[in-house]
Amino acid sequence: MQTTLRIDDSLYREAKAEAAREGLTLTRFLEEGLRLRLEKKWSFANGPHNFRVYSDSLSEMPSWEKIKRTAEEEQEARDLEKLGLSGSTR
Repeated sequence: MQTTLRIDDSLYREAKAEAAREGLTLTRFLEEGLRLRLEKKWSFANGPHNFRVYSDSLSEMPSWEKIKRTAEEEQEARDLEKLGLSGSTR
């Protein structure tokens, strides 16, 4: 199927250069990216999700800032783990 897409100029140039480095056509590169994104979507939808429980008492409930900071730290740890890195560089 053929279609027309509007893509940010710098993103287009970066994708085209990366495709060339990998010896792929831009079409093949974009198809692989779309497949990966769709697989990721389904893996999250079908997999278990663990929600963090902070407290069952409102008096012990942490502030929204602390909850956000904790969530960001946990996300950073997961991202570093995916990259094969351990610990923060902060």
